[in-house]
Amino acid sequence: MKGSDVRLLLLTAILWLALAASCDESGEATPPPPDPKPGDTVRLRGTLGEDVDCRLFRADGGQTYSLSGQLRGYANGSKLCIYGTVAEASHCLTTPTIDVRSVRPWGSCP
Repeated sequence: MKGSDVRLLLLTAILWLALAASCDESGEATPPPPDPKPGDTVRLRGTLGEDVDCRLFRADGGQTYSLSGQLRGYANGSKLCIYGTVAEASHCLTTPTIDVRSVRPWGSCP
């Protein structure tokens, strides 16, 4: 074998191994986590929205929540980590609603 043949064979083997390592063995996509239900404790990373009837929060996964409680001092567009419980009932028009226990910097969420 010539040197160029060996290099081609080696390159082919490396590419094949790289492709094989990046494939999911099951071939199926991982399902998204289920939406939280009333009473569930949540920790969500997302962006604070406008105040309609309650302050809105768009989680990084795309779901929109209402936030109970006052969030003064946080501007629309602020990236935050919200800790709280999904409310059983709420006066907010956008549901689900999170009863906020604490607000932390965006980077503090896992």
